[in-house]
Amino acid sequence: MARNSGFLGKIISTILIAVFSILTLNLRCRILKVPMQGQKLVLSQQQRLTLSPQLVQSIKLMAMPFADLRERILEEVEKNPALEVVSDPFESIPWSQREPASRISVSTVRSNDDESDAHRDYIEGALSREETLQEHLLEQLGELVLEPRVRALAELVVQNLDPDGFHRVPPEELSGADDPAVLHKALDTVRRLEPVGCAVRDFHESLLVQAMVLRDRYTAGKTDPGLETTIHILDKYFHLLEKGRPDALVKGLAKEPDAGFTLDLEGAEEVFDIIRMLDPFPGRIFDSSPETYIVPDVFVNRSEEGYSVVINEEEVPVLGISPFFMELEEQVDDSARDFAREAVKEARWFLGTIERRNLTLLKLVRALVVFQREFFIHGPTRLMPLRMKDVAEEIGMHEATVSRAANGKYLQCEWGTFEIRYFFSNRVGSPPRTGSRTPDQAGGYTSGRFSKQGVKEVIRELIESSETALSDQKITEQLKTRGIHIARRTVAKYRAELSIASSFER
Repeated sequence: MARNSGFLGKIISTILIAVFSILTLNLRCRILKVPMQGQKLVLSQQQRLTLSPQLVQSIKLMAMPFADLRERILEEVEKNPALEVVSDPFESIPWSQREPASRISVSTVRSNDDESDAHRDYIEGALSREETLQEHLLEQLGELVLEPRVRALAELVVQNLDPDGFHRVPPEELSGADDPAVLHKALDTVRRLEPVGCAVRDFHESLLVQAMVLRDRYTAGKTDPGLETTIHILDKYFHLLEKGRPDALVKGLAKEPDAGFTLDLEGAEEVFDIIRMLDPFPGRIFDSSPETYIVPDVFVNRSEEGYSVVINEEEVPVLGISPFFMELEEQVDDSARDFAREAVKEARWFLGTIERRNLTLLKLVRALVVFQREFFIHGPTRLMPLRMKDVAEEIGMHEATVSRAANGKYLQCEWGTFEIRYFFSNRVGSPPRTGSRTPDQAGGYTSGRFSKQGVKEVIRELIESSETALSDQKITEQLKTRGIHIARRTVAKYRAELSIASSFER
């Protein structure tokens, strides 16, 4: 019995040693279930890529735009005493003009921080805050003489409007809307306030209301045939306006059996002229969405010698290594010396990482200036197709590095401020024949290669420069004269991506 116990102990010891050896060699053990044979212990060796903390930080810094980089720099300065801020562009008052701290009383500091700043912020906020649609309408309601029930319901109608000026919920569901006569009076009152055409279901009803108010205000009781026809079409034949073309309206009315009247091309054009005077979304003129300010990461400056690329160094603090810590590296005390050396080492690594980030960004933008030369000379309509892979090969970097360097960063040139990713665009609009070219007078293009962003800019230019509202079909035809062959539905898609309304809505 004792002999068996000793033998069993040796077996257990051998197994424990084997398991310990496996863990030491960093081998992975997997237990596989094998049919009819129970369980097996299978050993497999794997290789894993482990990123060091410094490499992870380097990758993150590469992807940071200046707004985030500034915060990251200040965090590192607080964490590492060997780093110091040499100059900070955000410090608006030069040191030479600052009053010594010993001459500033506690009461002065408290007053500046708590009262003066708060008062100034309040005044600036009050002056800069834009009036809302609801405030504008309620102010006008306050100047009218109305029955109490009508006024109360009209105020609820105003509070129920969305940013376009349309009802959020049906007005019949509002409190006090149980009397149809009171509701009708309240709605009619709000609809005639400025901007005219609010308190409606949609833009169709808004256009109709605006046309009716226009008739009541400016015809002085006389009949205006063009305005009456416009109101009738908006009310009964709105679907005939969808194509946005006067000739389509003429043909459509001719096919309506119950129309009771016909319209020539001149009359149809007058209808469209009147509709263009109206605003399908009257509430949007009070859109108070906060503006987003973009800080460019790099500038591309044009001169007689060519183009120069400059990193924007005005938005981030300039760092240096503390001379005090560099002296500590020579101390006799081991603990102080080791601490100082480690801090200085990390500081140098951080400074080097920022420098490499800026150099990568410089290389990237310099390559863009070469690849997109036509853009920088002539503007956005000359943006050419470009892949990140091509730029990566040109500057000798990995495509992922180029992607991180471009991510969230902006470039400012004489044509405006653009996201760097804007310059990478796919090829679209190839002409039907290889090598076809378009004369300069037709738009200046010299080849059949057009980027998506470039085509969108051409569409924007055509719409903004036209005295009339160009339909998508007209835009398609004009693009063909410039050597850009894309379908009408593609034009409609690009126009929508540019947040430009259809020809009818314009």
